[in-house]
Amino acid sequence: MTAKPIGMPFPELRAETLSGIDMKYPDDVKGKITLILMAFKRETQRTIDSWLEPISKTFENDTTVQFFEIPMLAGAWRIMSPIIDGGMRSGIPKQKHGNVTTFYGDVNKYCKLLAIEDKSDGYVFLLDQNGVIQWRSNGFATAEKLQELFRQIESLISPFKGSKS
Repeated sequence: MTAKPIGMPFPELRAETLSGIDMKYPDDVKGKITLILMAFKRETQRTIDSWLEPISKTFENDTTVQFFEIPMLAGAWRIMSPIIDGGMRSGIPKQKHGNVTTFYGDVNKYCKLLAIEDKSDGYVFLLDQNGVIQWRSNGFATAEKLQELFRQIESLISPFKGSKS
């Protein structure tokens, strides 16, 4: 088993949002607490959705927290990207297009860097405001995993908001 990459900067990854904006992770997400949800197979969408729904409900009005879903596709799929991204655009509400960035490239490189051993699973990474991985999980969200994630997010939010009442 490979060690989880806690405490390391999220590796540089370039992708384009469904709204057409080029993103460079982690540089473009620094300054905010960021959740990155990665999927390597279409069948993993239910796993990703199990995280997205509670995360978006809990933090939708919190401007210090942002989240991005990154479908990870091997570079050979790039030639099909207009069709693949078009299909995703049609199935995802337009207001969420800025939160989905499709990566086409060396997927195995990121599996190695992020200690991802099972591409049939979904992965969640919590980055601090400096782009450093503070927490990671995989598989379906459970009450226990969400509680742990939200506790981690709250500890990162505290410096932004000062002490809580």
